Amino acid sequence: MRSIAKYAVVGALVTPMVMAGAGLAAAEPGPGYGKSDNSATVYGGSTSKTLSGFKDGKAYFVKASKTATATGATGNATGSHS
Repeated sequence: MRSIAKYAVVGALVTPMVMAGAGLAAAEPGPGYGKSDNSATVYGGSTSKTLSGFKDGKAYFVKASKTATATGATGNATGSHS
């Protein structure tokens, strides 16, 4: 039961980032970069994503990560645009 809860937390963390990445990637044709790393074990899970490119004629950069374990969760993000 405990491992099911951990996988549910990892799924809840990963899904919004995947959806956001798909939205940014499909926003406008042009140069762009995307990289994501995801992992899950019986001890918890983590996800990170780095995106850059152009949206509405402006350059953007986003780097975000989230981690969940049995003792808690944490997340951080950095972004910029011109």
